[in-house]
Amino acid sequence: MFKEFFNRLVINSNNDSDNIDETGMLSLTAIFIRIAKLDGVFDKEELKVIRTFLKKRYNLIEQDIDNIISEASKLESDLNDNVQLTKKIKNTVDFEDRFDLLQDAWRLIIADGKRSYQEDSFMRLFCGLLGLSDKDNAIARKNIINFVFIYVQINNSL
Repeated sequence: MFKEFFNRLVINSNNDSDNIDETGMLSLTAIFIRIAKLDGVFDKEELKVIRTFLKKRYNLIEQDIDNIISEASKLESDLNDNVQLTKKIKNTVDFEDRFDLLQDAWRLIIADGKRSYQEDSFMRLFCGLLGLSDKDNAIARKNIINFVFIYVQINNSL
C-alpha cells in the first residue's frame, strides 16, 4: 500500500477522488506527525490531538485511525519533501478550510505545553505552502493560544 501511495504522491496518476482523499489524508497526517516531532518528542498528548483530528475531520473508527497513523508515520520518515505533502493536502482541502487546518496545526503544537523555535519556523513554512499569509499564521496562533488560556482559566476556577 505504501508503494502505491508513494507512486500516487510523486506521479499524478489519475483523478479518482477516493485515491485523492486517501492520499490527502495520509499526507495531512504525515505533516501532523512531522509537526509533533519538531520539538524532539512525539508525546501522548500530541498523538491524542492527531487521533481526535482524524476522527473529527474524516469520521474514522479507532482501527482505521491506527492504520492511517501507521502508514503516515512510514510516509513521514521516508519522505522529506514538505512541498509534495502539502501539494496533496491542497488538492483535498479547500482554500476556505485551510485556515482551520492551520489552527489545528497550532493546536497540535500547543498540546504538549511547549513551543519551540523549530515549530514556529515550520509553521511559517507550512502556512506559506498552504497559500496562506503570515498574518493568517499569526491570527491562527493567537486564536489557539487565547482559547487554551481561556480553557485553563475556566478549569482553574471550577
